[in-house]
Amino acid sequence: MSSDSLGTLIHRLSGVYRDPQRVLRDAEFLLSSPLGAHLRPTTEPLMLNDGSSTPPVLLLRGTLPMTYRGVTYNVPIDMYLPPPYPLRPPTVFVRPVVSMAIKENHRHVGLDGRVYLPYLHEWRPATHELRELAVWMSSLFGSEPPVYTKPVSNGDSTNGHHNPPPYSQVTTTSSSAHSHTSPHGSLAYSSTSTAAHATNNSAEEERRKALEKEIAEANIAAQTARIAAAEEARVEAERKRAQREQEETLSSTRVMASSKVQFEIQTLFRGMKEELRLELKNQKQLDYGKEQIEKLTKEGEERKALLQKGNEEMDDLIEGLEKWLEAIKEQQSTAIDASDNEESGMMKADLMALPADTHSAQMLAKSAENAAIDDCIYFLDRALVRGSITSEVFLKEVRKLSKRQFMAKAHLIKIAQTRAAERR
Repeated sequence: MSSDSLGTLIHRLSGVYRDPQRVLRDAEFLLSSPLGAHLRPTTEPLMLNDGSSTPPVLLLRGTLPMTYRGVTYNVPIDMYLPPPYPLRPPTVFVRPVVSMAIKENHRHVGLDGRVYLPYLHEWRPATHELRELAVWMSSLFGSEPPVYTKPVSNGDSTNGHHNPPPYSQVTTTSSSAHSHTSPHGSLAYSSTSTAAHATNNSAEEERRKALEKEIAEANIAAQTARIAAAEEARVEAERKRAQREQEETLSSTRVMASSKVQFEIQTLFRGMKEELRLELKNQKQLDYGKEQIEKLTKEGEERKALLQKGNEEMDDLIEGLEKWLEAIKEQQSTAIDASDNEESGMMKADLMALPADTHSAQMLAKSAENAAIDDCIYFLDRALVRGSITSEVFLKEVRKLSKRQFMAKAHLIKIAQTRAAERR
């Protein structure tokens, strides 16, 4: 039956099987193999042990070849695929014909024809299929046939046609009959009987020779047939041996190729795994570097903001210092003008020390500012002790004065370094 007919049967049974495609695939593999060449698909209910039956299921009916003592025989079987297939194994029966009988106490076949195999007992849907089941049955049946030919009775074997007795028995009976009748006849009759007997002997001799010739020709033909059968068996055995060697070579080649491919795949997998590991490591390093750069950038922005704020404060201090210097210059001018109006013998304290140059004037102003800040801090401390001001006001004012005093001292140091450089 073609694959289209099998597909039609499976389509009709689509409501019976959970996986119709698996059923179709396994059945096609078996029917296209040499072991399933004589199996034909059909549908039939499967009778269960409790007397009930399933709906019509796929049935592969036909013969399965097996080789017993060098001769190939065909065993009639029925292979049912139950509804749970492939979760459940197929149910197989040996169906002997009229001239056959099932062998008693067979290890794998019951008297009802049910087949019991380790392959069926260990059935797994993922690894077992019908073609391997057929290989198992053919191999086990070849080592121990499940059926035998029934012995034929004598009446059945003759069927009304008796084989002729051997020629020696025929001649012995004829001679005996003539020996019993000759003593009772006359002399003339005896002579006639003797002549007839001689004629019969010659005819019997000719028939015997013809029979012997036919037997010899039959023996020659049988010998020729045996030789041809032996030659055919030898050629078939040689073909099977060559085929087996070819299959073994192909199998070994397949195993070697598979091993080589697996080795190459494993090598490639290890290489890709190592490359991926290095890429992940580099990615982690890049992520860490990115975090560090962002952190440093943020710190730089914060420092930049602090420096800008410090520059602004420095500009404010410089501006205040310039205003203070202008005020000092005005005071000096005023002092000079006032000194002209006083008596010649009297001088003000501010005119007792006059700077000779710009650096000296700056040093004098910064020194006075430093001393004044010390005095102011002292009096603030006294006010805090007396409770005239709070600690918050004290700290705020001391912080301001300390900044101005720091800048004044820094200015004095800078002026001293500049004057030392000019002297060199």
